[in-house]
Amino acid sequence: MYSKKYKNLILILLVAFFFMVMLDMSIVTIAIPKIMSSLGVDLEEVDWIMIAYNVATAIIIMPITFIIRKIGLKIPIILSIIFFTVSSIACGFATSINMLIFFRIIQGLSGGGIAPLGLALLGKVFEPGERGKAMGIWGIGAMAAPAIGPTLGGWITDHLTWRWVFFVNAPIAVITLIGIIIIMEDDHKSQYFKANFDFLGFMFFAMAISFILVAFNEGQNKGWDSSYIHICELLSAAGFIMFFLFEPFISHPLIDFKIFENYNFTLITSINAVRAIALFGSLFIMPVYLENIMNYTPYATGLIMMPSAVAVALSAPIFGRGADRWGPKYFIVFGMALTAVSLFLYWNLSVQSSLYDIIYPSIIRGIGLGMLYSPIMSTGLNSVKREQIPEASGLLPVTMRLASGFGIAYFANYLATKKVYYLTRYGDKINDRNFAFLKTKSFFNNSGLFKANTGVIANSARINPGLGIIDSITKMFATVQSYDDVFVVAGAICLIGIIPAIMLKNKIHR
Repeated sequence: MYSKKYKNLILILLVAFFFMVMLDMSIVTIAIPKIMSSLGVDLEEVDWIMIAYNVATAIIIMPITFIIRKIGLKIPIILSIIFFTVSSIACGFATSINMLIFFRIIQGLSGGGIAPLGLALLGKVFEPGERGKAMGIWGIGAMAAPAIGPTLGGWITDHLTWRWVFFVNAPIAVITLIGIIIIMEDDHKSQYFKANFDFLGFMFFAMAISFILVAFNEGQNKGWDSSYIHICELLSAAGFIMFFLFEPFISHPLIDFKIFENYNFTLITSINAVRAIALFGSLFIMPVYLENIMNYTPYATGLIMMPSAVAVALSAPIFGRGADRWGPKYFIVFGMALTAVSLFLYWNLSVQSSLYDIIYPSIIRGIGLGMLYSPIMSTGLNSVKREQIPEASGLLPVTMRLASGFGIAYFANYLATKKVYYLTRYGDKINDRNFAFLKTKSFFNNSGLFKANTGVIANSARINPGLGIIDSITKMFATVQSYDDVFVVAGAICLIGIIPAIMLKNKIHR
């Protein structure tokens, strides 16, 4: 039994470092154009800064379970912070793209471990009836950082240099490191786990995870029908098949599948995946919409998304405490429903949409996320035996990572497909038999708007400026309609998540 003071100090330190790791994932995206010009590389090369990091964070999660059993929690947490700090500083001093990618891999391997390590530590320190509130506070880092990242990243790249998006990690990391060393109990001597590491399982698991994430990240750039993507998919499938074939015969496998015999944990894993697909996919689309369609700067986009982060920060601890008191089931059900409603409210966005039209649904979504994060994570840990907490703390983050990668890839592809669909649909109506089209074309041709400087119009439109402007308007409407459809589909996916949520057993831990 740990004291209240010890619990609170550990929670503060974990939230600080987890927030920094999550912030790093979003803040670097804003600096990519500056990195391209500074290092003299193209978009295809610089994309690997994100891909390498995402792959590294995913493949390290499950081995953490073995490490926790072997040497405890304190040493891995300390090493994670040290390597993350050193690699962050090294990224800031990188002089070539290869050097930057290498240190991003180290950064991903060290930062990726904090999610399972943090969940395992919270599961150890807090009693089942206290975990909801603790997870609510922990969730602030997970949900607030992606919203703050674009704002902070935009400010840093505008006023400093791109290198500071990496240097900014160091102060928080050093403070957290000192706190962990001084405050956290030394637990490595209490570990008596004698099993050997499942290298074969890890090799197949890493192969499967790596290639599927590369396919998710590169599918839109390379083309989903390209041989490159198909090879990645085949290699990933081979890795998964070999992993599931060999694991039942390993005495101490990388993943103990007996954990899925637990009814609530299996349901929570599926709910966690559905939530990640819908939310991370749609959250990825929103900044793109604000910047590309509404013409907001990255800094302004971050400010617009800030109220959602504030809503999460304020609501998550409250709903976490409520889940401890009344059980998680109904919070998850209503959280999914509220999140779905917030996404449906974007069904009619346009270039004329006001800030109110954009912000108030995001606040509703923030409250919905506050209802979801803590009950999902605390239920995942509370539903398993104490000795299974390391496995649960690894499976929950890796499920979310894979599902979010799929969600982003799916919605990016869906968006591109819908653009083609609406362009074709609108194009069929734009012809010389359409009176509105003829009148509009005539107006633009006779208005004299393009006579002063036809150089601003594309070559194909100089012959007929009216057609040029109509073409631009058509593309804009098709693009906007595509984004609207994405949000509707994301909302529908959230509604699907209500089904397993209703099936949960509402266990209350006192």
